[in-house]
Amino acid sequence: MPEKLFEPLPISYRGLFADSHLVDAQQFGKSLIGTSKVANSICHKLFFGAVTHDPRSYHIRFCVGSSRENGLLQELFAVVSSGQLPLFMPILSVVGKEVIQITFKAMVAKILHRKSEQALAIEALHSLAMHHSEFAQQVHRGHMRDKKWLQKTIDALAQENRSPLRELPEPVGKTVRLIQVGDDGKGPTIDEPTAEVLRSRDPLELGDPIELDVKIEGVFKTNGACKVRLLGENKIVTGKITDPSLDKPHNAYTKALDEDAPLHVVAQPTLKNGRVHKLFITSAEAIGTGSAVIVGKPTTQIE
Repeated sequence: MPEKLFEPLPISYRGLFADSHLVDAQQFGKSLIGTSKVANSICHKLFFGAVTHDPRSYHIRFCVGSSRENGLLQELFAVVSSGQLPLFMPILSVVGKEVIQITFKAMVAKILHRKSEQALAIEALHSLAMHHSEFAQQVHRGHMRDKKWLQKTIDALAQENRSPLRELPEPVGKTVRLIQVGDDGKGPTIDEPTAEVLRSRDPLELGDPIELDVKIEGVFKTNGACKVRLLGENKIVTGKITDPSLDKPHNAYTKALDEDAPLHVVAQPTLKNGRVHKLFITSAEAIGTGSAVIVGKPTTQIE
C-alpha cells in the first residue's frame, strides 16, 4: 500500500456551486490536474534538484483523496512512486506540506507581479529552512538558506509551470468563487482577479484595490459581467461585479443602471502595460449616501 509521506495539501473550492458541494466536472478536473502538476514540479525541484514537469522523472507523485464537504475540499497526498529516496526523507514528513504550499504561494505571486507578496513567501521559506537546520543542510547543500537561490528557484518553477498555472483556476468565476490552495494564509487564494491574470496569455498584472466613481452602462446579472463609465475620464472599461449582493433584488448595481445614477465602487484591477485592463468590483454605494471604506487610492492609469 502506498505510504503517505506528509500531511495532505488541501485544495478548497468555495462559493457558488461549491456551497452546495458541487463544481462543474470538467472545470474541476482541469483545475485539479493543473494543481497536481505544479505540486509535483515543486516537490521534484526542492527535494531532487531539477525543475521539470515531466512525470517520468518523479520519485514522489501526488494522488487525490476522497472529497470532503466543506464547500468542496480535496486533498492531495504525496506518495513514493519510484526510485531510491534520499536520506532526508524523515525530515520531509515534518516540513513537506509547509514547503509545498509556501512555494506555491510564491509562484503565484511571481505570475501576478506582486513583488512584496513573493518576497514574504520567500522569507517564510528561508525562515523554515533556518528553523529546521537538518532539512536546510541536507537539501541542496544548504542553498535553502540562500534567499537569492530561493528567488531563482521560484522564478524557474513559475516559468516551467506557466501552463498548469493557467489550468488551476478553471472553475473560478464560473461555478466557484475562489480556490484556496493549502491552508488559509499559507498557500495562495485564487479569486476572480487572480484567476484572470493566471489564465491570461498576455502579460497582465494584479493591481491594488482602488476606489472610483462610475456609471453602470450595462450588466449581466447572471454572471456579473459589466461595462462601466469612469466619471471624469469619459471612458468605458470592461468589468465584472463579484459582489454577492448582485444576486439580490433591488441591489445597488441594477438600481443605478435603471436610474442612470452614479456609484462609488471599490474594485481590484488587472493591469496591462501599467494601465487598467479590467475592473473586478467588490462593493458599491450610491454617491451621496455616505462614505465608502477606504481600501486604497488609484495609483494606475485607466486604459
